[in-house]
Amino acid sequence: MAAVLALASSCAEVGRPPQGGGAPTASPTAAVGGVAASGDQAATLARAVERLSQAKSYRFTIQAVYHWRTPEGQEYDWSFDGEGAVVGSNRFYSVMQGPADSLFRMKMLDGKVINEDARGQRSEVSTSFGGPGVGAAPYTIISYLKNGAVQGQAQAASLNGAETLRLSFIPNLGKVAAMDASHRGLQEKVQAVQGSVWVEATTGRVSQEAVTVQSLDGRGLPQTTTVTLKFYDYDAAIEIN
Repeated sequence: MAAVLALASSCAEVGRPPQGGGAPTASPTAAVGGVAASGDQAATLARAVERLSQAKSYRFTIQAVYHWRTPEGQEYDWSFDGEGAVVGSNRFYSVMQGPADSLFRMKMLDGKVINEDARGQRSEVSTSFGGPGVGAAPYTIISYLKNGAVQGQAQAASLNGAETLRLSFIPNLGKVAAMDASHRGLQEKVQAVQGSVWVEATTGRVSQEAVTVQSLDGRGLPQTTTVTLKFYDYDAAIEIN
């Protein structure tokens, strides 16, 4: 079926993923940088994003669930996983694998972008490539957070044994679209984005981000992708070549 509808639309070693896992559980209290759940949530998010942007480096793991349907109305959930890393502001790497021997790899080296899938290197060079579903590549997922605004009330939560503050956010899609032509084009098919971020109480750094993207595929059919990134190894010695 045309390589399973071209996977229903659409390098460097980056280290081992962090140990532990599981769903975050609620806890009675938490404070991040002196800001409790009832404090200035917007400031907490802004500081966490600033620390993410200013970090010398970090790694992340990727888990994604892609919900799509065929023209005949059959619906499927496909699961993907992978990893990635960021060094400074101009080196980025992510790789994601899933069903039907699918592969998404995106690498940025000092402004030069290389995209690959299971068939080899792709002709387009775009940081918006690299994940199932429109607008769900890891680089874009992180961009949603960097251009997000807090929504609703914060919640204290325990994540991998650490106290965190969970914040919900809505990204400014206009700012994401303004990054480059590839993001501007894909945002025309993105219908809604909802995100959550977990900020560590002791460091004020982002430990996890989860984003759900609702969009239209190349045939105009609705699709939903939920991507979870877990961040670790901040300021570690990481090479992306």
